[in-house]
Amino acid sequence: MSEMRSAPNYSVPALEKGLAVVELLARASEPLSLSQISEMMANSTSQLFRTMNCLVDSGYVIKDEIHGKYSLTLKLFELANRHSPLKHLLRVAILPMQELARTIRESCHISIIQHRQLLVVGQAESPEKVQISVSVGTSFPLVSTVSGRLLLAVMDETGRSAILQEDADYRQMPAGERELFWERIAQIQSSGISSAVGESFIGLQDTAVLVGNPAVGVTAAIAITQLTASRQSRDPREVTDALLSCARQINQRAGLTEIAEPQLSQVF
Repeated sequence: MSEMRSAPNYSVPALEKGLAVVELLARASEPLSLSQISEMMANSTSQLFRTMNCLVDSGYVIKDEIHGKYSLTLKLFELANRHSPLKHLLRVAILPMQELARTIRESCHISIIQHRQLLVVGQAESPEKVQISVSVGTSFPLVSTVSGRLLLAVMDETGRSAILQEDADYRQMPAGERELFWERIAQIQSSGISSAVGESFIGLQDTAVLVGNPAVGVTAAIAITQLTASRQSRDPREVTDALLSCARQINQRAGLTEIAEPQLSQVF
């Protein structure tokens, strides 16, 4: 019997250590000394000395010569801003969305907020001959769409208020409608899922979940619109599960930190 071969180890310890230092300094609320970094990383100061010198020489870290403490420079920020995080998110979303449309047999689309409107920026079409699709480039009111309300719900209060103050649809809402709107926002904030039946057209159900991470200012909504009376209609919970799985894949491909898992029990 041949021996089992272990998978090759392609780790690069020096690089891994350097990245760990960068992440540690990014989380720190103040500059750290070599001994503090050594203690937090469980490495000896001699092991970290060359790593710190390399990061300083490369311009990613600066050393305070008076106190001997290290902190990050703005080089990472500069590099990150050379590439649009939103464009990167949309680029990595293509394959997971295509797989979602193929497996769930429903078209899905991804939207963002632009100019106080919901803008559809990508779509993966269902392989079925009869399908519901939303044209890329189409704009919709934020307050009257499941994706729009989802993106408003995850915004900070200041940003959300600034948008709604200029939103004609929100300003024209009767008191009862506005109360229902805020109830929906609260429910989305609690569950992480936005859904509605018969809102855009009778016989359609819209479901949307978040992709991205509001903490870093990169957010989009991925949604499915399905016929409720079709023989091929999927159970809403199955559709939502598939959407959440797709959103996790997109976030992983984008390298974004996972956010709190939505609570399906609060929706179904």
